[in-house]
Amino acid sequence: MFLAASTINGFANGMFNVVFMLYLTSFGFDSAALSPILMMSPIVIFSLTIPAGILSGRLGPKKMMVLLMIPWTLFSLIVVTADSIPMFMLAFLLIGMVDSIANVILGPLYASFFDNENMDRAFSLQAFLNILTVSLGSLIGFLPPVLQSSYGFSLRSAYWVVILMGVILFFVQVPFFFYAVLRAPWTKKKENGFKLNLKSKSVVGKVALLYLLTNVGFGMFFSFFPYYVNKKFGLKSDALGGLYFVSNFIRAGATLSAPRISQKLGTLKTITLSTLTCVPFYLMIPLAPDFIWLSVFYSVRLFLGNISSPLTGSLYMKLLYPDERATANAFTSMASNGGNVMAPWIGGRLMEQVSLDAPAFLGSGVYVLFGSLYYLLLRTETVKKKEENKELVV
Repeated sequence: MFLAASTINGFANGMFNVVFMLYLTSFGFDSAALSPILMMSPIVIFSLTIPAGILSGRLGPKKMMVLLMIPWTLFSLIVVTADSIPMFMLAFLLIGMVDSIANVILGPLYASFFDNENMDRAFSLQAFLNILTVSLGSLIGFLPPVLQSSYGFSLRSAYWVVILMGVILFFVQVPFFFYAVLRAPWTKKKENGFKLNLKSKSVVGKVALLYLLTNVGFGMFFSFFPYYVNKKFGLKSDALGGLYFVSNFIRAGATLSAPRISQKLGTLKTITLSTLTCVPFYLMIPLAPDFIWLSVFYSVRLFLGNISSPLTGSLYMKLLYPDERATANAFTSMASNGGNVMAPWIGGRLMEQVSLDAPAFLGSGVYVLFGSLYYLLLRTETVKKKEENKELVV
């Protein structure tokens, strides 16, 4: 039931990803105007994740799921009616409230169904299904041009139809998540309540720094990717949807291969190599002479980089004690969204004041730092866990 909800969520996210930035651009917003909109959600998540974790420890995951529905309903009403920067900022503020609650609940919820031995495969399966459905959802990018050419819709109203469809799907997933929360082991044992006293403080601190770095390196360019290809090559949602569809299937292959590679090399080494080998292709994206070459570089970078995606969450959960996962997840989520706050601010200003390509050059440099630090900082932690006789592949 949890995975069913995740697949519905992935399909809806795929629809949003391919049209939402273009929908905002249709109002005449430039990258400087888009930055404060994109920053609102991570600012709220950064601010509310710890309070949400404390509240979750007191109310429990069932009541938190009910609480989550309030900002979600308000977001849904506003996002389909907004037509100004302040209204879109309010919509993103509300979705930030939703995510701050969801981040506290969903990661530990999914991890509670598995032991350490199966954690890599479990997170890879979830990531694979998510990528698959995001890919299918991105094909909806072909719908707006059809609505425009065949049915007389304006481009903006065609994008709005897709956004409305995505909102409806987000509501469809809710009963599935409720069922999973009601049946999950940790909701009965109450072993994942929020506690400020962490036993794995060094792990949490190091992973928080790493999550912040990766989100800065990724988000300063890829947060604006639909805007970037629209401005540089004049592309619309159909071309972008086609790219997302094909590249995400490639990404799905990377996710499926991750557990096998980690069994041979070790989880930590696989994450490090995945991150560092994707850097040259990140760097090549702004050097691409046309959209075809950009698509090639984008897809290869996506494949190499996403081998590590399911493994980072899996490794983090394995480095923690079960009764501190919810608390630890809240702290690292806060740090992660600190990176998401910084990234669009940096990227938007670089695009406006330097060039469209500048965020990609800087972002690839941050990835080099992130990949190197990942191994250096977590090597000792994995060795320590192995010595504690945990089932961890170093």
